[in-house]
Amino acid sequence: MAKKKARASNGMGSVRQRSDGRWEARYTAPDGKQRSIYGKTQKEVIARLRGVQHDMDSGAWTEPSKMTVEEWLEIWLKEYQRHNAERTVMKYKCIVDNHFVPMLGKMKLSKVLPLHVRQVINKLIDKGLKPVTIKNYIRILGASMQCAIEAGLIKENPVDNAKVPRVPPTQLHIVELSDIPAFLTAADATPYPNELKLMFYTGLRVGELRGLRWSDCDLEAPTIHVQRQLHPVNHDSKRFTAPKYGEDRIIHIPEEAVRVLRDQRRRQAEQRLASGKWEDNDITLDLVFRLPNGDPHNDATITKAIKAVGKAIGQPDIHPHDLRHSYAVIALRSGVDVKTVQHNLGHKTSQMTLDVYAAYTEAAGKEGASKLSEYLKNAKS
Repeated sequence: MAKKKARASNGMGSVRQRSDGRWEARYTAPDGKQRSIYGKTQKEVIARLRGVQHDMDSGAWTEPSKMTVEEWLEIWLKEYQRHNAERTVMKYKCIVDNHFVPMLGKMKLSKVLPLHVRQVINKLIDKGLKPVTIKNYIRILGASMQCAIEAGLIKENPVDNAKVPRVPPTQLHIVELSDIPAFLTAADATPYPNELKLMFYTGLRVGELRGLRWSDCDLEAPTIHVQRQLHPVNHDSKRFTAPKYGEDRIIHIPEEAVRVLRDQRRRQAEQRLASGKWEDNDITLDLVFRLPNGDPHNDATITKAIKAVGKAIGQPDIHPHDLRHSYAVIALRSGVDVKTVQHNLGHKTSQMTLDVYAAYTEAAGKEGASKLSEYLKNAKS
């Protein structure tokens, strides 16, 4: 591959594409040494280079070999997580402050070894955290260290070979095919039947359901354009954020979902008329799902409704997210390909879908093999 070169703006240094495909920016540090910053794209590297230039101009630059883990994690949260939802960044900061800084914070970033990561894992185990929680925390630490590699601060990720406690398979609470009539009947007995049904028929996340607008729904196509999530009050100063992973998607919906939306339009018109107090504002305007008084849904409303449904169908532990699982399992069992299910769910990769629903995709694969065998037998006869 031919190497590409570019000049960063304002005389900040040179940027080039390496033979391995990564981009590298070179700059002269206050100590007079030439240093490098790495990234996947030219735009990413230039943005990081500007951040370094800002630190040097403001006197906040720290020599990489002297930077502590605490200093780096603060930079990582501020500069590398800035495009995540505020709610997510606050969660990461809480994990960093409570678990990583106390054990690793004063260490020089360049001196962190796999042994130290092992000690963090052992400490988390001693605290009684669940294996899945420990795995997620260490994944966050690993992501921060990977960014430190790309920034040219360290050469290897000390988390790469860390062995975390075995995580038992996720127990999914599924609305089985035989449960669907009872589920629909129980949903009708709650104040929010259409919310539960649409989640079941489409796999939308709760936040995506709350943020759905009528302008996102094309009932003739029929499709839904998933463009935003709506967060409850006091959970995020930004009430609307992009869907998870920052990518919107257009999903094709079944006729059952179309009927739900048509019924919701009628139901909403009746609620608006009956209340007489509905007010449209920047949050509620054009929302598909609102409370009877016109307010947007909060965390508790849909959760309480699905809990009532769970008791009615003999699954008291069911959670709103399990409707998403149920959609995925039924879609896979009905023959919808994994790539389509991945897209509809908004998973980043199809591997993520396979990891969550491995047992169900395996069953679908066996059924598919039987169908192929039957087809071939018919061809021979």
